[in-house]
Amino acid sequence: MLKQSPATTDPGREITFANWLKALMLSPGILFSAGYLIIYLLTNSYLNREFKDDISQAIETATDNRYTFSVEHLRAGLDLHSVTLRHLELTPVKKQHQAATKSSVSIQQLCVKQINLCNLLFSKQTAERSTREISRRILDSNKLLVFSKPQ
Repeated sequence: MLKQSPATTDPGREITFANWLKALMLSPGILFSAGYLIIYLLTNSYLNREFKDDISQAIETATDNRYTFSVEHLRAGLDLHSVTLRHLELTPVKKQHQAATKSSVSIQQLCVKQINLCNLLFSKQTAERSTREISRRILDSNKLLVFSKPQ
């Protein structure tokens, strides 16, 4: 018969801080929170690296290359259903034969809500859909300037 050590079979044994900390870190609540935090941070990193360029290209295409777009910073909302864009600028492209009558438009901050960013990292279709929606809302916020006919 195998003998078990009293330290492992005693239900009243003292729990050490290290064992309590291990149990806490492996609890479902902590694991879920850590996983969500990782996805949130990766989404923000992706927004600021590649997604800015995609939005810029979508806006330039939508305006028939009459405007260039730049944004300094994008940040996803905590619920991954909104995007905050900071320091946006729409600048008209100067043509050789066109007089410089239009000026650039700067927006300090624009919050675009009801955007699904949950699958942004995992689905190319979601990324394309989000790009189109965000660029459409940026252009809608500047409708009079961007969609006016060139003179």
